[in-house]
Formats: sequence, C-alpha cells, structure tokens
Amino acid sequence: MKLDVKELIKEFSSLDGPSGYEEAVLKVIEKRIEPFVDKIWYNKVGTLVAEKRGLGKGKLGIFAHADEVGHVIAKIEDGLFARLETIGGVDPKIMFAQRVKVYTRKGMAKGVIGVLPPHLQKEEHRNKVPGFDKIFVDLSCSELGRYVSVGDICVVDMKPIELDGKLCGKAMDNRAGCASLVLTAELLQTVRNYQDVYFIFSGQEEIAGPGAISIAYELKLDRAIVVDVTHGDVKIPQFVQIKVGEGPAVCVGPSIDREFQNKLCEVAQKNNVKTQIEPAPGRSGTDTDEIQLTGSGIRTALISIPVMYMHTPVEVVDPKDVEETARLLALATTIE
Repeated sequence: MKLDVKELIKEFSSLDGPSGYEEAVLKVIEKRIEPFVDKIWYNKVGTLVAEKRGLGKGKLGIFAHADEVGHVIAKIEDGLFARLETIGGVDPKIMFAQRVKVYTRKGMAKGVIGVLPPHLQKEEHRNKVPGFDKIFVDLSCSELGRYVSVGDICVVDMKPIELDGKLCGKAMDNRAGCASLVLTAELLQTVRNYQDVYFIFSGQEEIAGPGAISIAYELKLDRAIVVDVTHGDVKIPQFVQIKVGEGPAVCVGPSIDREFQNKLCEVAQKNNVKTQIEPAPGRSGTDTDEIQLTGSGIRTALISIPVMYMHTPVEVVDPKDVEETARLLALATTIE
C-alpha cells in the first residue's frame, strides 16, 4: 500500500523526542520503514540504521536527524511551578502562553506557561521580553504535576494541522526529513539502487551530538547525503530566497563535495525534479559539517526541505517538497 505523505509527516510531527530522548520516535520510524529494507539495527549511541542492499557499487548513507528542540525541568518552585532549560536553540518569546507536556516517572503531566494579563502588568514590564529566567511551567492543574522532577523532559503540546495543503506543527525540523527517507525506501521498490543504501536516523543533532558522526565512522561510507530543513519564505533582503513549495534546496559551498552535488543537480534536471540552490559560504549548521570529515573523509551533499518558522511550535512544510526530496534521493542511489 502506498504511503500517504501527509499522514506520515503528521504522525512523525506528533511524536516527542528532544535531543538524547529520541527512542519513541525511532521506534515508529522503524515500523514505517521496515517493509522496504533488508536489515535494521541500532548502533551504540542509539542511531537507527535501515539497510537496502543494491548492486554493491559502494556505500551511500542518507541521513536525517530524528530529534527536536525541547526543554528539561531545571528547578521546582513552590511545589507546582517548574523552571526550564532549553535543549537546542529555542527563543523564549515563542514559549509564552503555550501548553506543554512533561514526561515524569508516573506518566505525562500537562502544564501551561502562564503570562500575566496586560491589566496586571507593571508599566515597565509591558515592553520587555522576558528570558527563560522569568518563564515557569504552571503544573497546578495537572493530576500528575506533583510527580514532576528536575531532569524530566518537557515539550510543547502541539498537534499538526493542515493549512491549505501545507502542514503546520512542531518538529517538522527534521521529521519532514525523516519522512522523506521512508518515502525514498518505498520508491526503491521500483528503482534499482546501484549502491548499498543506509537510511540513517540519528539523534542529538540539535545539540551537535554524536548520532550521525558515530555511524558514519562505523559504516565507512563512500558517499553521504544529509537531509535537513532550511529557512523558507524568509523576507529579509540579504537572506537567500528559498521558497516553500518549490522543491528541496541543494546546498553549494565549501563543506559540500562539488562533484557529487553537480551529479545530484544533473539527475534532478534530467528527471524533472524541482530543486533550488542554497549557498552555504561556511559551515552548513547541519550534520554535513562533521560527516564530511569522518574517517579519511566522505563525499557529502546536503539537501534541505524548506520550512517556515523553524524551531517554533508552528513550523510549516509543504508535503510536495518532501515528495520531491524523496524522488531526488531515490535517483541519487543510481549515481555511479
């Protein structure tokens, strides 16, 4: 049965898995990709690898990180008020008046990040944006709130919704990328991959952790493609204009293998896959930067899915871009 792209993305977006706590996410991904691959395993740091054997003409690793930004409970005050520290890059402005979930030893506690109504704010506070030192989670209305402890993981309580064909929700960075890998594995039922392909779902990317690097070193890959997201529809004059709905962005820059990148662009053009070009004059800010340096070096490319409002609970992605990414990845497995 052909996978439903929108439902797959929504399912992955609904899962909770901040950096270092991706187990539940990876188990669902494992279930979705298992029918299309030959072998599945986890390495020592918990990275999920799904292998699709080909004609033995080298090893290609296709990476997507499965973790998301989130929070950890740092302090409990007055019994039912919790302070937060961030996991990954989170702007405090997006947290006000949000519903959150806290994973405790007794189950999931619900809370809210309360804000004083404007009627009760002092004049000097109305035009200031508080930082995380002023933010707290109110757990007083949660039955399990009393079980919240320092070290528990906290995520925004946000279900994905559809907006005029696009999808809006949390963790599209990088669950949209994860979905594209599963769709690629499905496509390889009809496209013969020349290389042995390793679909790699890594963790801890948001904190520059070891998920992708360790498995790249272990597999001794010949080539690698990192699938992540990039900023789409940004209306800043000096910022590169990547458009949502116009296909994935193929990165060019010093951290990208130019020969491999050119071949990806050629195969995309030949097969009418919609792509965009994104320059990265320095580091890409993705796992690409480390993977290319692993071992004696790996020829690495970066393909990015355009996403609006990155690292917020309302990230927006176009499923058509995810589908086009999967088409490009499937074709990439035929590059000799």
